Amino acid sequence: MKALSRWLAPLKPGRGALLWGEHLRPLVAAAAAWGVARGAPVLVVDAANRFDPYGLVQEAASRGVSAQAALAGVRVARAFTSHQLVRLLAETFPAHLSPGSLVLLLGPVSLFYDEQVPVSERRRLFQDLVSLLTRIKAQSALLLLQPLLPRAAANQHFGRLLAPVIDYLVHVETPEGRNVAAPRPATRDKKVAPPPSAALRMM
Repeated sequence: MKALSRWLAPLKPGRGALLWGEHLRPLVAAAAAWGVARGAPVLVVDAANRFDPYGLVQEAASRGVSAQAALAGVRVARAFTSHQLVRLLAETFPAHLSPGSLVLLLGPVSLFYDEQVPVSERRRLFQDLVSLLTRIKAQSALLLLQPLLPRAAANQHFGRLLAPVIDYLVHVETPEGRNVAAPRPATRDKKVAPPPSAALRMM
């Protein structure tokens, strides 16, 4: 995925990016393989059920990395509630984090739209999440991948709170008849621009 490599090129410890849109599953696998191929420890926190180990192996093979090396080079943790996600990043995650890592967080806002949790509690937890991501970004490259919210979701604008950890945002979409995500033409030359506030307000 040449477009993805172009989007990931500016990533390094201390920088964060957000890929936002649909059809993210293949991009997750490709991003993880990209990190492994460069010798970076890759940590994936899946809060959106988007990680595909088979896709990782395929993407790794396209970069000359064996299946064994790819699977050994990626550590995956899953969270199913907003409380689990924050606890994972605060208590379990730091022990596996090393300088120069590539950290992928899949669905950074997804779990915070669980209406069974009071909005005030979700907002408090999300602020905790942003504080934890700020610490992680200080020593790692941070890549957030956020699917579009369901149409029925009442937008709480959690995305705006992510602004401090995002250096650039890419809106990905799959044009009709194509299988690879691509940027909107209007943003093709703005891959590393600061994240538009309008886009963050949609999360």
